[in-house]
Amino acid sequence: MIELKEQWVKAIDSRDSRRTYIDKALEENDMTALLELIGKINKETNLNIQLVKDGKEAISGFKASYGMITGVSSFLALVADKNIKNYKEKLGYYGEMLVLEATSLGLGTCWIGGTYKKEECKKHININDDEELVCIIAVGYVDEELSIKEKLVERLNKKDIKLEDIIIANGNAIASWMKEGAVFAMKSPSALNKKPIAFKIEENKIKAVITKSNHGYEEIDLGISMLHFALGAYTKEYKGDWKYEEDQYIFS
Repeated sequence: MIELKEQWVKAIDSRDSRRTYIDKALEENDMTALLELIGKINKETNLNIQLVKDGKEAISGFKASYGMITGVSSFLALVADKNIKNYKEKLGYYGEMLVLEATSLGLGTCWIGGTYKKEECKKHININDDEELVCIIAVGYVDEELSIKEKLVERLNKKDIKLEDIIIANGNAIASWMKEGAVFAMKSPSALNKKPIAFKIEENKIKAVITKSNHGYEEIDLGISMLHFALGAYTKEYKGDWKYEEDQYIFS
């Protein structure tokens, strides 16, 4: 199992969805770090996540869900065999792991699951008939300050989400690691920023659930939030992991 990293915890608070990039190719050391983690993920999960270094014509300049992506050449292609059980949740979990790794390297990222040139992106990756390109993640260099456009998009996307919307106690006591996990999950990115997920406490265990549909990306959102939850619990020295039991995800 890939161990959680302290730098991913720190990256959660510095991560923003970035749409304006510096027109610069990924440097070799950053490429190496990302490819090393991708290799570990694909070996452990049988996913087929790929890093495209130069795919500018496929990604830069298209209108994503929340505004134009400009200046970026590289992206992560989240590809999986459709026969893998819960492959979308896994892509969300491990894709966000790569986002936090990229953030810790000082790179900007943006999950893109809606309008993008999927067929153009496929020209840059290895994919067979049993596999699906589910979404992509832009990755590249950015200015430290958000652009005016990015600040506007961030303001428009901001939702008033409360802790009680994320964690459902069912009369059970909320341990400190559970609360911190939920706090971290509140910071996770999601399609349209809807966060269609919740964590239910049952007998000192946590069950991750989808609470509503989200344009077909709710499974991705669930996987992303599960990683954030695990990192939050990790900060309270609770090193559990997610298991899929009886058609549900349990963290214990």
